Amino acid sequence: MDLLFNAKVDFILLLGRSLHGCGAAAHHLERALTKTAYKLELQCELLAFPTGILITLTKGEQQKTVVIRTEPGQIDLSKLSRIDEAADLVIAGKRSLLEGTHTIESIHLGGLDFPKWLMVMSYMLASGGMITALRGSWTDLALASIIGLIVGVLDIFGSRWLPMRQLFGALASFISVLLASLVAPHFPSLSQDKVILAGVIVLLPGLALVVSFVELSTKNLLSGTARLAGATGELLKIVFTVALAKTILKSSETAVFDATLAPLPGWTEVPGVTALAMGFLFLFRVRPRNMPSAFMVSVASYSIARMGTNYLGQELTFFVAGAFVAMVSNLLARILKRPGMITMLPGIILIVPGSINYKGFIAMFERDVMDTVTTVFTVVIIAVSIVAGMFFGNTVVPPRRSL
Repeated sequence: MDLLFNAKVDFILLLGRSLHGCGAAAHHLERALTKTAYKLELQCELLAFPTGILITLTKGEQQKTVVIRTEPGQIDLSKLSRIDEAADLVIAGKRSLLEGTHTIESIHLGGLDFPKWLMVMSYMLASGGMITALRGSWTDLALASIIGLIVGVLDIFGSRWLPMRQLFGALASFISVLLASLVAPHFPSLSQDKVILAGVIVLLPGLALVVSFVELSTKNLLSGTARLAGATGELLKIVFTVALAKTILKSSETAVFDATLAPLPGWTEVPGVTALAMGFLFLFRVRPRNMPSAFMVSVASYSIARMGTNYLGQELTFFVAGAFVAMVSNLLARILKRPGMITMLPGIILIVPGSINYKGFIAMFERDVMDTVTTVFTVVIIAVSIVAGMFFGNTVVPPRRSL
């Protein structure tokens, strides 16, 4: 094998490993690597899935097959956009393969682009903001923010230890139930279920559920099935821990998501949703220069889902929201020459059915069969409506970029 072929292969493999580590979905990853290989005059056959990549690169009689085994990537839109820029420079011939490889490797191996204290605060913003969407009380808001802060500390500072990474979801869920149960007897206006849900909202795999439906719809059956199974397993772990902790602590609350317990004033939803959106922007590590557009798309999609249900019905509302996010994201990607995922993921995250799915599994553990079945059907309908809307949006404004 000649040196140029090896250099091209090394560049593509590093690009795939780096994009996978940034949380790129299978269809985006396959499209990006196939396009890059074509530009570098290589034939590429690959299979991407949440825990790895299987790829074969060929040029003439030279061929190389590589299996890459990785952990599921955590969404990092800052690194993804910088990696995309570096790859574009190589493909355009403005930077050599060696320079591009070194640049992407430094980005991939680099640390967080945001200070750790800000990442911890993002959990608090998301949990506090979720309470306003649930119409909780001031007590709910205060306690949920504290729980979010604790969960953020556990994630950012405790993830360096393997046991913590494995037990993080269960531990965070138990802490949410524990604090809610300890505080509830002293504050009658506290809704334990709202506080617990808001405390673990960042951990709910609602986005993974929607992405798995997208992958299944794009015929990435292996990746879609694996991601769906992983999301279901993660949700069951959280819900089982909540149900077990409630049993141990003998929680006696019977009012579930009751909006009549001293609800927050209506005006608090505006700053609350702002905090919720900003929390996820930081969690997704959106670059500061991309935050205004990502924030506006995120809030706009939430507003469509929030107000459209009364006029359009549930299915059509989420279809419109998904189409809006896809069209705007693709349009911005064309104009600004950047990945559409920068606005697409923040736009989708506030409307995914993660919290509804959580309620359904809680009902299952409480042996409420009808509520469980109804909720599961609702989750599927919402997820399918969002995915169908995204496909419609991609048809109206076709994506011009792989990501």
